[in-house]
Amino acid sequence: MTELLPLVNQALTPFFAREKLWLAYSGGLDSQVLLHLLWRLREQASIAETPFPILNAIHINHQLQSPAGTWAAHCQRQCADYDIPFTLRAVDVSGRRRGIEASARDARYREFEDVLREGDVLLLAHHLDDQAETLLLRLLRGAGVSGLAAMPIRRTLGSGELFRPLLDVPRASIEAYAKEYQLSWIEDPSNTDTHYRRNFLRQRVMPQLAEHWPDYRVGFGRAARLQAEAAQLLDEYIDADLCAMTADDASLDLISLAGLPEIRQRAILRQFIIKRSGLALASAQLDTIVSQFSAARSDSQPEFRLAGGSVLRVYRQRLFFGPASQVAVAPDGEWDIGRPLIIPGVGCITAEPEGDFVPRGALEIRFRQGGERCQLAGESHSRSLKKLLQEWQVPPWQREALPLIYCKGELAAIAGIAICEGFRAQLGESGWNIRWEPEALT
Repeated sequence: MTELLPLVNQALTPFFAREKLWLAYSGGLDSQVLLHLLWRLREQASIAETPFPILNAIHINHQLQSPAGTWAAHCQRQCADYDIPFTLRAVDVSGRRRGIEASARDARYREFEDVLREGDVLLLAHHLDDQAETLLLRLLRGAGVSGLAAMPIRRTLGSGELFRPLLDVPRASIEAYAKEYQLSWIEDPSNTDTHYRRNFLRQRVMPQLAEHWPDYRVGFGRAARLQAEAAQLLDEYIDADLCAMTADDASLDLISLAGLPEIRQRAILRQFIIKRSGLALASAQLDTIVSQFSAARSDSQPEFRLAGGSVLRVYRQRLFFGPASQVAVAPDGEWDIGRPLIIPGVGCITAEPEGDFVPRGALEIRFRQGGERCQLAGESHSRSLKKLLQEWQVPPWQREALPLIYCKGELAAIAGIAICEGFRAQLGESGWNIRWEPEALT
């Protein structure tokens, strides 16, 4: 039998200096064993008078089965026995368009993210059999390299991290540990319902595999690790390409992209979309987006709306990601140039010393109403702000949310772009450098 305590102790060593560990505690066999292991490690640290993180457990009540409340109470009692703080969160996954399994997972992870603070680590009790099932499920869905990496042992989650210390441990070893220490756990009757795909694999397919390939779990685990390495290497190459083609405004240069082989174009576009949107798009939807923008003409301005109110747009053969619509409301009162000004839903204006802009009176922030004119510093006449914004190639949807800085009713500067005549620092004057950071405009 695998000696689980030293294995978990070694796996968690990098996290012992953290302030807090959270256990995702369902009360089932796997999380019950991990709870017991963590309790033993904490007890050992206490006896040895060595530091150990604050240990917490979180239980998610999905409210999908009638005994769910009883299960939550069982988990709370178990944690009380081990003197481990217990957090209970109830979620509602009814009425979701996605499948019950996917909706429950999404709701669960939202709660996990909500409790994690910077530096916190969430521990999950997934094991080697879970990894094998995940790999096979994704293979059956036609996943690519990243999908076939299955479950990562470690990744960021909200403000903290997620870690799976038992991912290389077969379920048989976990069962043997539970038997040795006479642990009690919750048996979820839905785990035997082969209507669910994972249960079908677990109950019908995996036993057949084990008859002919007894070590299939180890082989699947190794395959997942190799896919994870390949995915990481591929991401690094694509990220380098993406960085080279990304402008300061975070837009993607479609002209440079067009000079690459088609397979490379598609990979870079996929990476751009996924990194900007954070959405797990279906392959068919992603392929539609890639085809639409890779074929965009020089004079076209196609758009593609994504879930969550965001949109992909092309302007002057550059691809932008941002909100579908934006309502810019000018803040009331004067702007104290020495303090950052956050404009909700729009962005933040800051000013740093030793720049070229000199206020010559009280400042206020406005947005375009139409008909504005601007005499740029050093020029002898004013010009239409509309034409200037076109000349500066500011995308149309960003123009209405670009802050205009007024001084005593006179246009003094366009935030982050230009300074108007009369407001540029003269010899011996100390000015400010105005910075404009849009909120998800690109």
